[in-house]
Amino acid sequence: MSLRRLLQILLTGFVGQGLTVLSQLLVPPFFFKFYPSGIEVYGEWLALSAAVNYLGTLNYGIQSYASNQITILYNGGDVPGARTVQASALRLLLLIASFFAIAGLIVFVLPVAGWLRLRHVGPGAAAITLYLLILQISSNMFLSLLTNSYMAVGLLHRGNYISSAQRLLMILSMATAIYFRASFPTLAALQLASYVIFFGFALVDLRRIAPALVPRLSDGSWSTVRTILKPSGHFGLISVAGFLTWQGPILVIVRVMGPATVALFGVVRVVFQMSRQLLSMASSVFAQDITLMVGRQDWPRLRRLYDLSERLVLFLIPVVSIGSLLLCPLLFTVWLHKPHLYQPELCFLMAIVSAVLGLKEHKTQFQSSSNEHEELSTFILIGYSIMLGVSVPVMHRFGLPGFILTWLVWEIIQTAGVVRLNTRLFPAEHRFGKHLLWRFCGFIVAAFAAVAWPALREAHWSLPFGVASACLISCLLAAAAWPTFQMTELLRVLRERIHRRRLRSADAAS
Repeated sequence: MSLRRLLQILLTGFVGQGLTVLSQLLVPPFFFKFYPSGIEVYGEWLALSAAVNYLGTLNYGIQSYASNQITILYNGGDVPGARTVQASALRLLLLIASFFAIAGLIVFVLPVAGWLRLRHVGPGAAAITLYLLILQISSNMFLSLLTNSYMAVGLLHRGNYISSAQRLLMILSMATAIYFRASFPTLAALQLASYVIFFGFALVDLRRIAPALVPRLSDGSWSTVRTILKPSGHFGLISVAGFLTWQGPILVIVRVMGPATVALFGVVRVVFQMSRQLLSMASSVFAQDITLMVGRQDWPRLRRLYDLSERLVLFLIPVVSIGSLLLCPLLFTVWLHKPHLYQPELCFLMAIVSAVLGLKEHKTQFQSSSNEHEELSTFILIGYSIMLGVSVPVMHRFGLPGFILTWLVWEIIQTAGVVRLNTRLFPAEHRFGKHLLWRFCGFIVAAFAAVAWPALREAHWSLPFGVASACLISCLLAAAAWPTFQMTELLRVLRERIHRRRLRSADAAS
């Protein structure tokens, strides 16, 4: 586990998550401000995007498996094998993209606007938007394969920077277009153009940095394509489950309760997605090292990495989730200029969901980065399908809070299952205990119980007093969580690594 590599990936993580936050800060309020009936228009944009986002699940499956396998083979000394996997994955992506381009034409004859209850977008514009979004997903597949190939030579941070540059261009062009009240097809076309531009750039850069990893179709084989299909398919199932988590609710809510409720749900969810970027970054920063250690069968170091990363994430979850909850009135007032959208009960429930998601996403990182994900994929896909089915009658009876409670119950069940799979990932002599997890369960329950009253009453306080209270409570939580999750040991390890690095630098200089 190289400290320099971790810091490089951490920096790219900050950039990437910062761009995600930038997008979440700019896009919703721009829709609200510059379009007439902006809340409903934003809800319709979310619904249209959700209608095709499930197609991206194929990309996640193929590029995730291929990138991990390329890295494992390359670092195991099998460079020809790594090139074969990469080229075969490219063949598969070309087939999928061709199918998307042809089959996607069906959107021009389907009553999409009627199905999604669109009132501000005409049928023709809705169809063009969907088709361009389909082409965008195809373009993202090729860009992701290239940027993740840098992981094989320990330069994942470079690929991440290219992805971040693409996202920055897309965000700025989207914001500009929304400012001028551009049509939905124009917004979709701008997104597509950003992917095409940076695919060309990544191809040129990879040829210069690591020419052995420039994909060539001739290096692939259809027999390897067949071997890729099963494990990639299981990654795809994980991504389908992600679609059911993030896009499925949008489609269900728009049918049951309409675009305005979709916008409310989307905004509340975005608030906690922004805050959870820090948790996601703390987990994903270790992904490259997990894959490298699995490839080298270095179980002692992987076990140590698991322990240290768990301490960090468990410490951050209550501070980030509850701090975000207590800052919701400020965000709805200053960010969205829509204080009437703030509903304390919804935000409180979403904060709990966000805390559970933060823990689960950390645990699933070890399954996905090691290509040990097949059982996980089936488990979560079936679970999310059941959750969405159950949520429909619950939503009819209890509204949006009913959906969030249903979601919370499933996330708790799923997290317990992922922890069990994590245990089986390690050989018996390197398995870990669960005392920190049990300590976390007690801590998070007590923390949410302690902040329930201020969270529900904060809407009636002045903004300065509310912000001061949020900062004070977050600091108290951090002070309590520090010894609870033994963060001093993590700092000691980091100090030792920095000291050893300084000694090596001094030796090299002398």
